[in-house]
Amino acid sequence: MAMIDVSQVNALAQKLAAAPLKKHALVAAAVKKGAQNIKEAIQEDVRSSSNPGFRRIPIHYDMKSEGVRIEADIGPEEGGAGSLANIAFFGTSRGGGGHEFYGHGADELDPTAQHVAKAAEGL
Repeated sequence: MAMIDVSQVNALAQKLAAAPLKKHALVAAAVKKGAQNIKEAIQEDVRSSSNPGFRRIPIHYDMKSEGVRIEADIGPEEGGAGSLANIAFFGTSRGGGGHEFYGHGADELDPTAQHVAKAAEGL
């Protein structure tokens, strides 16, 4: 499992504690855009699968905001074709796992962090 260092994002979140509401909304929009980009990248990846079940895996994200913390939880929907996500992304003892999950998040981390930093300028 790949670990992503989000210490810079957490440090920025602390600075946001003093941000006006407009800055908070701009940061939330930047996080939402990053989540949407990750969702679309994962969807594109699974839709390219040779396995018809994997192509139907639904991906979604939920935005969460608590105080100055803004985050997006991105993943497959539970049940139905979403139940195949574990096999598509991580495989089994018999193989599988040829689709990216964490890699798409890692690819989007820097651009999203830059957009968040720009939205929070002047703090």
